[in-house]
Amino acid sequence: MTKELNFSVVPTLSTEMRRLFRLFWPIVLGQLAQTSMGVVDTVMAGAAGTVELSGVAIGGSFFWPPLLFLIGLSVAISPIVANLRGASKAHDIPENIHVASVVCLGFSILVAILMCFLPKLYHLIEVPNPHMIEVATNYLYAVALGIPGFTLFNILRSYWEGLGNTLPTLIFGFTALILNIPLNYIFIFGKFGAPALGGAGCGVATTLTIYITVVLMLIYVQKHPFFAQYRIFRKTYPLKKEALISYLKLALPLGLSTTIEVTCFSLVSFLLSPFGPATVAAHSIALNVSGLLFICPLSLASAATIRTGEAMGARSWERALRTTQGVIALGLIFYVISFLLVILNRELIISLYSNDEAVRIIALTLLTTCACYLLPDSTQVLSIGILRGFKDSKTIFIVTVLAYWVIGMPLGVTLAYGFITEKLAALGFWFGFCAALSVAALIYVIRIYRLFKTRKLPKALMDHQEILDEALKA
Repeated sequence: MTKELNFSVVPTLSTEMRRLFRLFWPIVLGQLAQTSMGVVDTVMAGAAGTVELSGVAIGGSFFWPPLLFLIGLSVAISPIVANLRGASKAHDIPENIHVASVVCLGFSILVAILMCFLPKLYHLIEVPNPHMIEVATNYLYAVALGIPGFTLFNILRSYWEGLGNTLPTLIFGFTALILNIPLNYIFIFGKFGAPALGGAGCGVATTLTIYITVVLMLIYVQKHPFFAQYRIFRKTYPLKKEALISYLKLALPLGLSTTIEVTCFSLVSFLLSPFGPATVAAHSIALNVSGLLFICPLSLASAATIRTGEAMGARSWERALRTTQGVIALGLIFYVISFLLVILNRELIISLYSNDEAVRIIALTLLTTCACYLLPDSTQVLSIGILRGFKDSKTIFIVTVLAYWVIGMPLGVTLAYGFITEKLAALGFWFGFCAALSVAALIYVIRIYRLFKTRKLPKALMDHQEILDEALKA
């Protein structure tokens, strides 16, 4: 049996920071392992040829937005589980996971079917090499088959993270990475009797990797003693419309928010194409660097969701406030480290990506902007982590739309294309990003401040569990 914790005791700031860090480090390493899978795909597809690499890149651009929508849906599980654990309602966790799994896996099947039709869009683009489109099409078909597996992977991950156990995220993140490398080798290059599929083999390897990993994850949660009090998928439960709708109200805004954000960044790369390859390459370098550094605050935000969710499950505002203070302290430390890494190593970082002088000049300016951009970016994602613990997904959705599509993109296009000033190209979009994230961070901070000042719970936090309790008891 798992030891019950007293969620009403308020730890000191240093104790809270240590607890947050214990949750954080397995998440960040697991996230790095999953990110490395994309790097492995790129390197090994590139070894098969430029056309194969280009095909995988095109296919991936159609694969990630729908997948991140599903990941956003499953993220809602973590605060639900944390709330139940904090409220000492462990016996309700399997029923809640059942409802969430039906919703997430149902959407995953729809998304997988939709992805099989996305290759039709390739024919709208005029390309010099038809084989590149063939690789992209076959890659997308292969990874579409793995969409339900990816969804279940993230359901299980959100489940154990909501329980305050983040070590499995590290274990299975590296398990997937270790499996992916030999499977890529086998299916890209046709080893051990397998057909040589080239870039499309990356898709086959990815799908096989995720299903093997998910099977191991299922065995783990069914056998490990930590989960004895919270076993899931042991039985089915009657599905009530109210419970499904309640989960959708919480999860859909999170899924849509993630998709909106990713679509925004994907669109910028396309809008920069008229400015030439040097501009696009420099923007890609800055975006890649910021993405790698973003893993730290993103992982800390997950830890914040867990701790805040537990505290609010116990209705301990003091605990939630201490978590917020700990998150701010750790977030500032990570930001200072990231800022110094970028500012002091700009030339070295750029040289790892490109030796082109034109790219270097543009990238230097963008990386300087990126170093400043990291502060509002970290602030807004850490705030989102706290608000997820309060189940305040409605605010997250509204602010995401406002920040990216009302402020960020219009301002970025205006500055980049010189509608009111000289053309700033990529720098214009980065100024737009900074403005968008600064506004988002400010609104989130005000929202969190008002929550603690008024101590008025968000409607979703009050309603969600009441609806589920009534529906599941009926």
